[in-house]
Order: sequence, then structure tokens, then C-alpha cells
Amino acid sequence: MKNVRKSFVLSSHIVTGAILFGSVAYAAESKHADDKKDANKETQAVEKLTVLGHASRIAPATVPLDITQPTSKIQSGFLANNIIPLASVDDIIQFQPSVFSQNPNGPGMGKAETMSLRGFQDGQYNMTFDGIPFGNATDLGHTTSSLFISHFLGEAQIDRGPGTASTIGNATFGGTMGFTSKNPAARMGTTLYGTYGSFNTRAGGIEFNTGKTRFGRAFIDMQHEETNGYLTNSSERRSNLMFKDVVDLAPETTLTIETTYNKEWQYTTQGATLEDYRKYGKNYGLCNDPKKQCYYGYQPSTYTSDFDYISLKTRLLSWLTLENQIYTSGFEHDYSESTDASQSSAAANGVTFYNVVGKKVATYKNDIPGKYADAAYRTYGDTLRLKAHTTYGDILTGVWADVQKDRRYTYAIDISQGSIPVTGKSGSPYSYDISDLNTTIQPYLELNVHPWKGATIKPGIKYSTFKRDYDAGINKSTKVPLKDTQSYNSWQPSIAINQRIIKNWSAYAQVARGFLAPPMSVFQANSVGDVKPETTMNYQVGSVYHGRNWMLSLDGYYINFSNYIAAAQIKVPNIGTTSTYVNSGGAIYRGIEIEGQYVIGYGFSLYGNYSVNDAKYKHSHVRVAQTPNALASFGVLYESEHGPYFSLMGKYAGTHWGLDSTTDDDGNTAFKNQYKIGSTVTADLAMGWRIHHIGSFFRDVTPSIKIANLFNNRAISDFAGNQSYGDAPLFWRIAGRSVFFNMTATMP
Repeated sequence: MKNVRKSFVLSSHIVTGAILFGSVAYAAESKHADDKKDANKETQAVEKLTVLGHASRIAPATVPLDITQPTSKIQSGFLANNIIPLASVDDIIQFQPSVFSQNPNGPGMGKAETMSLRGFQDGQYNMTFDGIPFGNATDLGHTTSSLFISHFLGEAQIDRGPGTASTIGNATFGGTMGFTSKNPAARMGTTLYGTYGSFNTRAGGIEFNTGKTRFGRAFIDMQHEETNGYLTNSSERRSNLMFKDVVDLAPETTLTIETTYNKEWQYTTQGATLEDYRKYGKNYGLCNDPKKQCYYGYQPSTYTSDFDYISLKTRLLSWLTLENQIYTSGFEHDYSESTDASQSSAAANGVTFYNVVGKKVATYKNDIPGKYADAAYRTYGDTLRLKAHTTYGDILTGVWADVQKDRRYTYAIDISQGSIPVTGKSGSPYSYDISDLNTTIQPYLELNVHPWKGATIKPGIKYSTFKRDYDAGINKSTKVPLKDTQSYNSWQPSIAINQRIIKNWSAYAQVARGFLAPPMSVFQANSVGDVKPETTMNYQVGSVYHGRNWMLSLDGYYINFSNYIAAAQIKVPNIGTTSTYVNSGGAIYRGIEIEGQYVIGYGFSLYGNYSVNDAKYKHSHVRVAQTPNALASFGVLYESEHGPYFSLMGKYAGTHWGLDSTTDDDGNTAFKNQYKIGSTVTADLAMGWRIHHIGSFFRDVTPSIKIANLFNNRAISDFAGNQSYGDAPLFWRIAGRSVFFNMTATMP
């Protein structure tokens, strides 16, 4: 029993709030009964709750009791045990309910080509870092490989809903993937970590913690990784840096300074045809023939990003707290590529030059056509949050302000002739040359009240205004200048309730309105026109129960998506048929999600989740593309206080469609599903051993091994578009089995 009590002391710092609530409740009960009998009850409760709390820490996710929307928290224990240090965010979230994520080049290598939540695609859900929203200027998407790595994170939280009024972001209706950076250690020390494994992957990093000093608690973490990647000729190099300093200016005033820098270089693939997979193997990515467009040397990409902020948290009055974050973030994608990197036919080659008045002057049939492109943006913003505590409840108010400057251009090149610019029919080599300025302002007001015992009600309202100033010297579709300004505004009311039925069982419900301004692509047509913003009405109910050795969460959702923006074909004089964007009516998203955990004992626990996700366009049977009809994760986990740990986790993705629209004979968009993708199952195995106090030099040493896709399932996993020459469909496959050896050592 001494070991049990020792385990409780150590784990009480890291168990979830819900488990702590249960522990306090059990301890409180022990004060009012017979001493001996209550002592036995308390011991049993502490022992069982400690086991559940510890198991929740190492599980893929845990669900708090006080939530008002479906929520899964990924804690530091799972990240440390199961995710290799160089992993990107797509690998971190893959086992969460209703999450579909695929990286065809291997775990943590290159960018995820598929990442969705409940069928909402990247750009239709919110993503935050330490509470600050971020995303690409064009469509709010995220290049996962250019973001922070697993070793920089403390935990993550996946909110499968729009949140309350105080949830800031441009696309909250699809949910929020929130990532939290790790905190500096209280003790000075240096940690060395490295990875070596499949595809000639090698990575190394060093983290130095200052401990507590007169300048606060700080750390700097640097990592470099190189790999050939699973796909042929798709190598990658990546370097990441993070610095964080937490300074206690006063007993209730904290200043945080943080900066990250990430740079990645890779050969970019575009998917492959079924015929190429048959000819060259299931890991085909790029070819090694300079006479063809698929040659890897023609596809270099460089991604550079940074994320920087200064945060101040303070208690202004005994009843009033303030948090303010001033931030900037930047992203640049600098690359060149052949016109179709998937094309292995020499018949697709050929470059034609025109003069400035659009007259053909020369054609080189064997030359490799391509383009050079650069896309860069810089964001400046501020989040201000105030929380007032009153006898009737809490009042939350604040504002998020964000300004994003964006610049992107691309022009045609002849790769065979030293990548010189190629003038086209328009008299210019440029396909587009665009600058735009995006301004977002979101003030909010929310109440957290407790009208009766065990109840928390959160009514609130948020106002979103989004303004895009668009200035194209050469517009993408029309090849003529366009200068326009559009503003989109929306009130977003919400109300949520959490009712504690008993001390370890709660139920919740939520109704909220969502809003998303149209993407940049609507400006790239002949005329922006009257394109309305996308809106949703989200309805959710759910319940969470924490037993002494098990946890269960169940929820259902219904989302009415209006003004769904889809492509339509129009004819532009002197250009031909091109795309514009229109209001397609809408779609209905609905589903049921269940998540649970059971503690077997002796360090073993079971975890699983299952979701049925349905997304269809209104008044039709057409399913929204890239929305698996079901998703599930399941596994067994083990961790001993003496050091060893392991997990075996599986992931199931149901069937889905690659496309949900096509072009009819008249050039109009017609909704129709194409390219059905079958269901897939994969499994990951992780194991390691934490060895403490090796002599006087090493504080901790942890060797570990991670085997991704244990059973080497290399099935087709998603649709990747169509070839520009011949229109053949392209696909992605699951990356084959990979084995990574990891070592972490902390000294002194």
C-alpha cells in the first residue's frame, strides 16, 4: 500500500481535473464516518482513482467531466510514450474520435495530404497554438510539416464543436485543434534526444532548461531531421527551434515570451496513377528520369515558418483577471515544379513561347514545362481576455484582432532551358500576381452562471467581421487585373450547459451559430459577385461518466451548413472555360461518437473510440468528399512505475469518396460522387523503458521503439486529383511499415 500512496502523490500532479474532483469528493466523504471503516474506503478509492488517473494520462485521450461540447485531451504522457519527437501534428491527432489523417511519405515526414475532423476539411476547422488562431491566408489551411513538432508540445485538445462565445478563430464551427507548448522545467538540465529508423531517417535534438533564475524559467529546444521518405525520391530535411521563457513578475502576474522557427526542404509529390503503382511499386512517388516531368529534381520545395508571442497574465483586482497575447506569425512556400509531377509520359512534354502581344514564336516539343511560385504571409495580432468573478457567476469578455498581409505569385518556366520564364498567350509569363490584406476582428461576451446545484450554463455572443482587400496585377483565372474589397460580418450567438448529475457523471448540450468568410479563390474568377459567407447551426448533446476504473463518453451532433461554396464553370472571353465559385445550397453533417477507457489493472488499460459520420449535400444523396462514413481507434496500453511501457493502437477508416462534383456536357458543375476509396485498418506499436538515476551523470535515460503500420497495409487511402495531361485519376497510399529507434537522455 505504500507504493500505492507514493504513486498517488506523484500522479496527482498530472491527472485530469475530473479525476481530481473525484479524489476530493471521496476524501471529503471520509471525514463524516467511522474512522477505521472510512480509512479503508478512502484507501480503496484513492487506489482505484489513482489507477484511472494514471491510465488516462497515457491514453490517446481523456474526456473531462466539465465540458460543454465533445472534447478529447491528449496529455503529455501519451505524447512521450507513443509519438516520436520529430512527428508533425497529423501524427499526434490520428487516434482521436472523428479524425481522419494520412501522411503518404511516412509518420512525421512531409506534409499530411489528408486531415479532416467530422468530414470538415483543413480550413473548415480552427487550429490554435497556445490559444492563438492561425492559418493560411487563402483558405485557412495548414501545412503540417512546417509547424511545430511533437517534442515542442505539452498537450493537445480536440474540440469537436464550435465552442462557446469566447472561442476565437475564423472557422470554429468545424471544431478546434488546440496545441499547447510545453512549459520550462523547474530544474536545470540538458536533454539529448535522437531518432534513427526506416527510410534512412535520422534526427537529433537538444533541449536546455535553465531552471528557476532571476530571469524566469526558460528553455531552448533545437532539432534537425533528414529522411529519404517512404515514397521514392521524396527526401526531406527539416530543422525546428523553440524558445520559451516564463517570468513571474509578481505573485499573480506572469509574463511569457515564446518563439518558434521551422524550415523544411523536400521534393514534393502529387500522387500517382494506379498504372504507375502497378509498374513501379506501391511506394512510387517521383521518378529518376530527367527526360520526364516526374523527375524528382524538378520538384524542390522550401517551407519556412515562425510563431512568436508575448503573453501577460495578471490579476487586476481580487475579482478580475486579464490575459493579453501580442503575436506575429509568418509562413513562406518557395518552390518550383514541373507542370505535372505525376506525369511519366514524354508525350506530355513541350514548351511554347509567345511574344508580348500573344503571338506564338517558338515550340520545343521535348522541353520540360513547369512553374516557379512563391507564397508568403505575415500575421500580426492581439488577443485580449478579461474574466470577472461575481457571486452570480463569471463574466468573460475580450477581443481578437488579426491583420494578415499576403503576397503570392507564379510564372511559367522552361526547366530544360535553365528555368527561364515562358511568356504565354496573355503576353506575360505570370499565371497570377496577387497581394491581399485580411483583417479579422472578433469581440465576444460570455456568461458562466450556476443557476442551480451542479449546473453550469454558458450563454454568449460573438461578433465576427472579416475584410479582404484584394489587389491582383494579374488575376489567376482571367489573367487581367482585379482590385476589390469585400467585408463579411456575422453575429454568432451560442448557449451551452453542463449538468453534473452525480459527482462523476455529467451531461451537456450546446447550440451555436458558425461563420466562415469565403476563401480567396472566389476573387480569382471574373467577378466576385454576391458570394455570401458560409454559416452553420450546430446542435450537440452528450454525456461523460467516470467510474472508479473506467470512463465513457457519448455524444451526438447535427450541423446545418448553409451557403456551401462550390466551383462552377464559366466561359471567359479570350481565355476559355474556367472556374468561378457559387453558393451550392448547403450540406448536413450528423453523427454519433463514443469514446471509452477501461483499467484492467497491473498497469494495463484499454482504450477505444468509434464514430459514425455522415455528411451529405442537401436535397441529394451525394456525400461530401473525403468524409469516411465511420472512424475508430482501439488499443491496449501499459505503463509501470518501475519504467517499462508499451502500447498497441489500431485505426480504422471507413469508405469515402474522392470527389463530390463533376462537370456536365454544358460545362456546369453537377454534384456526383466519384472515386470510391475503401476502408482501411492500420496498427502502431510503441514500447520503451524509463531508466532513472544512472550514476551521477544521467538523471533519466529512455530507449524506445516505434513501429508504425505494424502489419504493412499499403492500401489506397485517398484521392489526389487528376493529371493535367490525360486526366487520369491520382491516388495516395498508406505509407508502409516503418521502425524507429529513439533515445532520450537528461542530465544531470
